[in-house]
Amino acid sequence: MEGPHYRKSPPSGATRRTALGLIVGAPLLTACSGVQQSLSQFSSGNQEGGPAGPQQQPQAVGTGQVKIGLILPLSASGNAGLAAQSMRNAAEMALAEFQNPNIQLLIKDDGGSPQGASQGAQQALSEGAEIILGPLFAGSVPAVAQLTRPRGTSVIAFSTDSSVAGRGVYLLSFLPESDINRIVDYSAGIGKRSFAAMVPDNAYGNVVEAAFKQAVGRKNGRVVAFEKYGADRATPARTVAQALGQADALLIADDGDSVVATADALTAAGANLRNIQLLGTGLWDNPRVFASPVLQGGLYAAPDPSGFRSFAGRYRSKYGGRAGAHRDARL
Repeated sequence: MEGPHYRKSPPSGATRRTALGLIVGAPLLTACSGVQQSLSQFSSGNQEGGPAGPQQQPQAVGTGQVKIGLILPLSASGNAGLAAQSMRNAAEMALAEFQNPNIQLLIKDDGGSPQGASQGAQQALSEGAEIILGPLFAGSVPAVAQLTRPRGTSVIAFSTDSSVAGRGVYLLSFLPESDINRIVDYSAGIGKRSFAAMVPDNAYGNVVEAAFKQAVGRKNGRVVAFEKYGADRATPARTVAQALGQADALLIADDGDSVVATADALTAAGANLRNIQLLGTGLWDNPRVFASPVLQGGLYAAPDPSGFRSFAGRYRSKYGGRAGAHRDARL
């Protein structure tokens, strides 16, 4: 992709659109596709249990006239902080890969909390931010929107919880509803009509449940078993295993470790997963899933990985690490 050729005095609206395209439409978007493909951002803060680190100081990258706020949980512990660091690196790459973009990126650390997100947004707005990218957690989005809506400033958040989108708030993420609709539509197209499912008993599982039942009904299919699990997978696994003789396909919607653990629980309950079409969401795009013998042949919805592979190569060259190494985060 070539950088744009700026005129000496471009219209302000065109400048803002170009700036947004540079930051969101290039490396940051491919970074998000790798990082967020396996994020379940339905909680309001860190799920790792450890304390957050010291808050990172605000940072300005670039010297352009168009100012964009970027709000991330940089000091959060565990996978949240790793995801934030990767996304900040991607944003800096977006600036570096274009010649003299008319952008200044105002990076704020929200610590993974709504209060921090509100403070970061207030700082960015007071410094002249014309648009806000972030925050990452669903619970922090309303706190930012409360400040931006009266000003008419748009927010592009990274949450996968569609309920936080609304007037002036947009999402740059992979929604579980879309994954479910695509995989059920495809399954119906290859002749699957009877479905079973196991999903986690949490907010992500609730969204998947609603989307799954609607999608199956829309294709005139039937759900022969649907179970949610918490810490105990054995009991719901036995229920589903007993019903698999009536099913053409089985959905397991969770992240890498949990998908493998659920498949193991089903196998222990007597299910032969090689005799049924396994289905998943984009969270299956995970080395642990790929390495599981019982999950081979499963189908899941995901974007074309070619863009992320290109980004990952450039990321390694610049930062020496593996982009998306934290892709099992459940945020």
